[in-house]
Order: sequence, then C-alpha cells, then structure tokens
Amino acid sequence: MARSVNEMLCCPSCKGELIHQADSKADRLNHDLLSCSKCDVSYRHFGGYYDFLGGEGLVFKNRREKFFRSVLAKVYTPLTNMMFLLCGGPKSARNEVMGRLRVNDGDTVLETGIGYGENLLWLARRSAGLQLYGLDIQEEMMSHCVSNLNRWKINSELVRADAQKLPYRDNVFDVVFHLGAINLFEDKGLAIREMIRVAKPGTHIVIADETEKAGRLFNIFTGSAEKVVPPVDLVPAGMKNIALSTIWRGYGYVIEFDVAK
Repeated sequence: MARSVNEMLCCPSCKGELIHQADSKADRLNHDLLSCSKCDVSYRHFGGYYDFLGGEGLVFKNRREKFFRSVLAKVYTPLTNMMFLLCGGPKSARNEVMGRLRVNDGDTVLETGIGYGENLLWLARRSAGLQLYGLDIQEEMMSHCVSNLNRWKINSELVRADAQKLPYRDNVFDVVFHLGAINLFEDKGLAIREMIRVAKPGTHIVIADETEKAGRLFNIFTGSAEKVVPPVDLVPAGMKNIALSTIWRGYGYVIEFDVAK
C-alpha cells in the first residue's frame, strides 16, 4: 500500500515534520500548504507539485551559461536526444544507465533530477505498482514533467527542490538514482550523502553524468568550466561495491554502490 506523501516528506532545511494545512486564500484542492513544525516555514503546492525553493533556483557561472540552460529547459527532449546520437542513440544511452537500476514491482523510487520525466516513463513501462517520486530545481523542467506525466497517465509525487537538500525522511526509498547534472552541483558530496540518507539499507544507488570529453563540447555553449572529475571519491566510506564505469562511448560515466546495511 502506498504511503501518503506527508509520511515521505520532511523540511529540507531542518528535516522537521511537515504538517498539512489548507490555504484559506486559495482553492483547497490545488493550493495546499505544508508547514514545518520546527522552523515554521511553509511550502506551497501548485501546478502539480510542492515547491520547496520559492524564489531560489539554479546558480549560473555566467550569462552565457544561464542562456544555454534556459534554452535547454525549453527544448530538453529533442536537444538531449540529438546529443545522445554521439552516444549510440537516445534509447541506447538511457538503457545503459537505467538498466543498472535494481527495481522490483511495488518499489518506492526516487529520481533526483527528473527533467521532462522520461526516466519515470521508462520505469513505469517495465515494472508494476511502482511508487514514483521525483524532483528538479528548474521550474521549466517541472512544468514540462507534470504535463508529460499527465499525458502518459503516470501517477507520481513531484517536488521542486535542491538535490543537495532533499525534502524526504530517512530510509524511505528502495531505489534512488540521478541521471545528468550532478557535475553542476556546488557540493556533490552533500548530494551523494543526501541520496544515501533517504535510501533504505541495501539500496543500489546509480549516478550518471557527462565526462570531460562531453564537457568540452558543452563549454562551447556555456563558456569555460572546471574539468569534469567523476565524484566517486566523494562516496562515503562504508558504502559497499563502489564502482566507476565509462559509458556513452566515452561521453559519460556512471557511479554505482550499495548503501550499507
């Protein structure tokens, strides 16, 4: 039986319990509020998801990168499919990562960086009874994802949040993964530790992103950036079966490990 969303969520800042409240100034069905019992901060539900960021969002290193990322958010699927042609095609590239997940029917699954939601579609087509959760930091991505999931008739619980401050309680997910964009995180180690925190003991975590080979191509559009180094050394000691592999014909990497029991 699925757990209610309030049993899964917590305050991203203090990890306190969230209390569900109705917003007296708006429609009760579409404008719900969650309030933290510890720090008294409220988070609003609208457009199909809870927003834990308000006015916060991505931090760009320059205007050039901001422009490119804004364009990418508007045409994410066709542009990423075009880029994946270098990696053997979009279907092959997705399968190369998603096939590493260890998913059973009825599992509770979290993707930290859902984009347009295609990975949730991939999962829904292959396993039954999944409880799907996802987040992204960009409003544009969230809007497209909500629209796509409605069109595909996929039930999910989405939030707009920072993957470095996950709004979920400890040890609640059977599957946790991240496909793309961890290279952009300010604190990659914190993001990895957060994935571990919300995963159940024994969970197999998968993290994939572009290598320096792909990074040099992105730099043409976004400007110079630090050299891409897969953050495998940031996986905490004590995790099991830590592995780093090259994927996407050298344009990507994947980190895998099991959460200690």
